[in-house]
Amino acid sequence: MKFLKNLWKVLFCCMVLALAVPAGAQRVEAASKPSKPTLSKVANTKTGVKVTWKKVSKATGYYVYRKTGSGSYKKIATVTSGSTVTYTDTTAVSGTTYTYTVRAYNSSGKSGYRTGLKIKYLSRPSISKITVGDGYATVKWKAVTGASKHKIYRKTASGSYKLIKTVSSSKKSYKDTTVAPLTKYTYKVVAVKGSYKSVGATKTCTTALGSGVTMASVVGTSGTAAYYAIESDVTLTGSGGGYHAKLVIGTGSAAVSFGIQFDNYAVSPYTGKAAFLVENVLSNASGGQTYTRFSYNSSQYASTGTTYHLMITVSKKGVVNVYVNYVLVGTVTNANLANQTLYCWIEGSARKNGDSVKAVFSNISIAEKGSIVESPMVSYIRKATGISTNTSVNATPTSITVSGTLSGLTSSQDWDSAYDSCSGYVRFY
Repeated sequence: MKFLKNLWKVLFCCMVLALAVPAGAQRVEAASKPSKPTLSKVANTKTGVKVTWKKVSKATGYYVYRKTGSGSYKKIATVTSGSTVTYTDTTAVSGTTYTYTVRAYNSSGKSGYRTGLKIKYLSRPSISKITVGDGYATVKWKAVTGASKHKIYRKTASGSYKLIKTVSSSKKSYKDTTVAPLTKYTYKVVAVKGSYKSVGATKTCTTALGSGVTMASVVGTSGTAAYYAIESDVTLTGSGGGYHAKLVIGTGSAAVSFGIQFDNYAVSPYTGKAAFLVENVLSNASGGQTYTRFSYNSSQYASTGTTYHLMITVSKKGVVNVYVNYVLVGTVTNANLANQTLYCWIEGSARKNGDSVKAVFSNISIAEKGSIVESPMVSYIRKATGISTNTSVNATPTSITVSGTLSGLTSSQDWDSAYDSCSGYVRFY
């Protein structure tokens, strides 16, 4: 009987405890907290370090932590969505080693965290420019803090990247002498420190014609080859609102010109800038003409005071190619130049009264009906008031300068309304 009474007391206590603490309450509380996120990777990007982890069930969001070197973790970000599983640390400093970890949180608390992932942040290099010339392309970039090496990769338009050179971090340029002529390449520069790499910076260029190639390589009697052509080293300087130096091929009623033009009245973004300009005059009678500016060396602008080798070619079908430093930079078409007898000339012009120009042309060659003339003879000269030249008819000059300060125009006239009164022409046989 005593045993039954004691058993009843034990059972009663268990019932009281069961009513006081709901069954499974501790299990529910433990299960309500999110579990530790699993880190997938940390990676250098162009804007910082990207941290990626796996989604945690029941997580409201995540806390991102970072430590520098052997220091302690500090929270650097709160991600407020449980579905977002990446964060990019844009405050990372190039050359610094970081370790990242992540904790999940919800209304019941926050999870623990796993061992972090380490990375040395290397910022993306900045390629300043690519310069192409006779058989080479030189890539220039800004050095990356913390890098020990830079790797240079190259690919063609249809190919894949291949490593072509590894240089020390003190180097900021690489001259690639293995290029093919007139080929479009994309270069990529990657900063490296041990096993860590930056995101690559890329830039594209088209290489020059190549060593030993002359006008003869693009001139011929076929319908697609250059039937007429003119090339020259050209330097432009001047003052005032506008001035240019151009090579021209045409007839009395249609022509195409290519050269360097500075113009304060040009359309944006060329206003007050020098550019490589093609003026395609379809017909003087109808006034039909188009203006096209072409980029060279990844720049849409040209430079006054700099000497460029320019060339313009016209095929029997009226296809016009224009070149800067032996690089094909653009193509236009003028049907009114197809199957015609054409003339080649040079010109220097100023925009309006008081504007000055100095256009220097040297090493001039022309092609007429597929035949190249290395030292062409002057056949015709026409000069606007104030503009002069240093040559004469029947001369075979090695260099021609068209220069002066324009005068003789009314206040409303300029090279748009009175073109012939603004220019100095020198035409060749």
